[in-house]
Amino acid sequence: MSKTPSSEAQSNQLGDFELNLLKQEYFFLQTTIEDYNKQIWVIKALGITGTSAVLGFILREKQNLSVSISASNIAFIGCAIPLFFWILESQWKHFQRGFYPRVAQIESILANTYGLCSPKIYGSWTYTFKRSPTSQHKGYLWDGLLNRSVCVSYLLEIAFLLIIAAIAYFWKR
Repeated sequence: MSKTPSSEAQSNQLGDFELNLLKQEYFFLQTTIEDYNKQIWVIKALGITGTSAVLGFILREKQNLSVSISASNIAFIGCAIPLFFWILESQWKHFQRGFYPRVAQIESILANTYGLCSPKIYGSWTYTFKRSPTSQHKGYLWDGLLNRSVCVSYLLEIAFLLIIAAIAYFWKR
């Protein structure tokens, strides 16, 4: 006489199995998002280092008047450095944002299907910062290049270099 599990026991086992898979996927996605953040900070740091190097060249050029390229030209050309890093970081941010809808979906499944109050890492963050789990504007331009967390620092760097270029230009006059 063999014992066959009841359909309720099978359903519970399947539910537990699915719940376990969802938890694993959720924390894998959170780790992946954090890994992207770590890389984004490295990119930002390298961009700021490049901008600092441009400032060093400007200061050196101001002391060495025999160099043919002017400090204002160095600053103007130096704007390409933050521009390149801005494009690189925006690509990483665009890829990272591709994970957000699935994280929100898993949080919704855990709350609605399983009645769990947590984890809500992403949901809590979007609520606190009044963001939508799905981007209102789709595509690389909005999710990456014009993303507020990406573009502000690079726009400030470029503006700073342009101001330095103007100061260097009028300083020689």
